[in-house]
Amino acid sequence: MRLISLLENKEKFIDLVGRRQTVPMKERIIAVIESAPKGTIFYFDFNEVREVNGSGIHEIVVKPLQWLYDNYKSHDKFLVLKNLSVEFDHLYNIQITCNKEKVTILAQAENSYEVIGSKAGNAHIDLLNLVYSRKQVTASELASLLDKKHTLIATHLNRLYEYRLLNREEEQLQEGGRQYVYHSLF
Repeated sequence: MRLISLLENKEKFIDLVGRRQTVPMKERIIAVIESAPKGTIFYFDFNEVREVNGSGIHEIVVKPLQWLYDNYKSHDKFLVLKNLSVEFDHLYNIQITCNKEKVTILAQAENSYEVIGSKAGNAHIDLLNLVYSRKQVTASELASLLDKKHTLIATHLNRLYEYRLLNREEEQLQEGGRQYVYHSLF
């Protein structure tokens, strides 16, 4: 994973409050993401952040996510959050903004993760949990495990990939054809 630091001038921390300060940060963040190689997984370390509000989260989290959603076919990159603070209500503020804007992002904790935002529904989150517990799966494996139709599972996994919650790689089958192998981001 590659850190995108939210600090610019060797500060010890930053507040993500308001658009005036965060719009230039958003532009810098998108430029960093755009110039990186395909498959790069970026993260923001919220140990660098104190206060946040909806405007700041909209610029720093939502707009880069929307850029990733719009450009996943050509750029195939990912963004996660780390070290959200209870003291500064990071999760609460990010959740409200992500729900309002219909985006979803993963927040990585020490030995777990949390799905933030309402874009992924309960069925998607259940599949996501299975993939993360197994680290990698195919739609065929999950369809067999869950006794569901392959096309249904493949559609859900593809949607999680488009939401930038899973990585995938194409695998050629010996008997001909191809399949995707889906991977957790961490």
